[in-house]
Amino acid sequence: MGLRDWVTGLLGEGESGAGGSDGDGGLDLVVDVERRAGAILEHYGLPGEEARRVAEILAAELTREEGYARSMIADRVVRELDLDEERARTVVDTEVASIRNLARVRRYTEQAGGDVRFRWVDSVGQDDSPVCADVRAAIDDRGPVSLDELRELIRDAASEHSSGTPERADDLVPHERCRHTVVRHLED
Repeated sequence: MGLRDWVTGLLGEGESGAGGSDGDGGLDLVVDVERRAGAILEHYGLPGEEARRVAEILAAELTREEGYARSMIADRVVRELDLDEERARTVVDTEVASIRNLARVRRYTEQAGGDVRFRWVDSVGQDDSPVCADVRAAIDDRGPVSLDELRELIRDAASEHSSGTPERADDLVPHERCRHTVVRHLED
C-alpha cells in the first residue's frame, strides 16, 4: 500500500472497493445481521421478521462488489417490505451511517494498534442537528476522545434533545439520519 492509498483510506476517500461506494474508501462494511436486526426492531418498532430482513438487505447491498447507493437500498426495502418510502429512507440512511462509522473505527484502531483518539465531523456539511453540535462542542472543549468517551458524549448529548437517540450511542447514532463521521485525530 502506497502513501496515497494509506492517506485516502484514512480520510475515507477514493475509489470504492469491495466494501461499497458512497465515498467510503473501500471500508470493510461488516453487518452483524442479528445485532443490527435487534437494533432495528427496538429502535424503529418493525416486527422481528421485517427487522431481520432489513438487516439482511443491508448486509447484501453494502458488500456488493460493484458498490451501493443508499437510495437503491431504500427502494429495495420499500419494495420487499412494503414500508413507507420516508421511513425506509430514514432506516437505511441511519443504519448505513452507523455501519460506516463502526467500520471506520475498526480501521483506525487497526492502523494505530489500539490507542486512537477521535473527532466528530459533519462529512457533508448538511447535519446541523443540536445533538451533533453538542458532541462537537464537547470534543472541541476537551480535545480528541477515545471511542468510549465518544460514545458517552453521544449518549449525553442525545439524552438532552428530543430528537436524540441515546440508546443507539454504542452504534454511533446520536439521532436519526445523522451525517456526521468519526475521524481519527493524528498528532502533529
